[in-house]
Amino acid sequence: MKLSENQATLAFLLPSAFKELFAPRMLVIEHSFVDGYFCHEANWEKISRTEIKQLEKYMREWLWDQEQITFETWSRDRMIEELYRINSVSKLSNVQHWQTDQIPVIRFRDHFDYVIEPMSIDKTALQKFRLKQYNDGFIMRFPTITQPQRLEPFIDRPKLFSIVEEQEQWGSILGVATVWELNELIVTNKINEMLWVAEGLHEKKIGQIADALSEQFPWKRIITIAGPSSSGKTTFAKRLGIHLKVNGFTTKQISMDDYFLDRSQIPVDENGDQDFESISVMNVDLLAERLDRLVSGQAIPKREYDFNTGMGSDSTDTIQLDDRDFIIVEGIHGLNPRFADKLGNDRIQEIYISALTQLNIDATHRVSTSDNRLLRRIMRDHKFRGYLPEQTLERWPSVRLGEERNIFPYQEQADYIFNTALVYEFPVLAKYVCPLLKEIKNGTEYASEAHRLDILLSFFEPLDEDLVPGISILREFIGGSDLHY
Repeated sequence: MKLSENQATLAFLLPSAFKELFAPRMLVIEHSFVDGYFCHEANWEKISRTEIKQLEKYMREWLWDQEQITFETWSRDRMIEELYRINSVSKLSNVQHWQTDQIPVIRFRDHFDYVIEPMSIDKTALQKFRLKQYNDGFIMRFPTITQPQRLEPFIDRPKLFSIVEEQEQWGSILGVATVWELNELIVTNKINEMLWVAEGLHEKKIGQIADALSEQFPWKRIITIAGPSSSGKTTFAKRLGIHLKVNGFTTKQISMDDYFLDRSQIPVDENGDQDFESISVMNVDLLAERLDRLVSGQAIPKREYDFNTGMGSDSTDTIQLDDRDFIIVEGIHGLNPRFADKLGNDRIQEIYISALTQLNIDATHRVSTSDNRLLRRIMRDHKFRGYLPEQTLERWPSVRLGEERNIFPYQEQADYIFNTALVYEFPVLAKYVCPLLKEIKNGTEYASEAHRLDILLSFFEPLDEDLVPGISILREFIGGSDLHY
């Protein structure tokens, strides 16, 4: 049983139990954080430790009783009638976008919800969870893909949560928290101002980071930019360079990918597979030595890695820092202590970026941050790399596992964190990604995953890509950027 299926069912049971215990108060499942979902009361009324313990006890009693969780199929009319009865505006909007008249439903006692992703109805598989008080709400914690059998000790990430709080503030500024609210802006032709404000928030935040970096010059001239796949590292680096130029600085850029070991030198695991997500595939010593020479005023050769041949080589061109130059090093391992220790932490400023989605489907269904990045990657792989969506979906589990092992453990040591998600990007991506997902035939290995993503995107009204500014991070994935890659 997949962990995600257990999590989806627990996310259905949790607000149902909260409603029985504490009505008329309502629970919002906001977003993923650390190893679970951050949840809060709808009006941000503090949830006490006693109430959290009561809620967890009540859920466990549900999981131990004899009453079963069931799957059903309802007509659209019946679902609309039931949602009117409980006055769920956002869920009503989503049902009206449903692609068929028959809607899959999960049900326990008098509680129900539509099914938009695979879910488990095996109560014995749902026991591994914990509710932990956090901020004014709590985190519903789960096992992770690196430790699927048990909950690990909780490791707080206050810097990351500050970005989560910033994301909430941005959502309030934009006036958009759910798919329904976003769709309303699109169908009433009021999306433009919200879109400009969303991009303006990005622009202001990048400028603030550039100002902070500039204050550390010349003592810390090396800037590392790290983040998981499809987080927009390349575009962020270029836009950061523009803001640094506004401050009177210039930049030279190096990609960590160009310092991969030759494929023949990369070790294999017990299954004979090479782990391309690990820092062990990088020639860390060579990169650190060359950065040291750069900062010392020397020239170094430009290096390029040929992914077709699996070999790296130096070119005849060189890189040398001018008096007002920063050096930007971009790659997934920019926060890895092994890299920082080689260079010396007193010479580095570290930036972590990811697409921390600020949009919810409704009060009890979050939009997964990893789904946001997966949809970006499907689009980019198809448009720029010639990959079929099946190929991207095939690689994704290993990419995610690599992120859990090699990137996420180091998020908190970053000096600055930037959220690249744009609240309006799903309606733009849907126009292109939905046809690609529909090409995956039923019965094939990735058909269920494609169907799940297609359902998610079907909730969004389409949005024309012409509205996307030329320097937007979204342009890295849909094309048409004004920046040179």
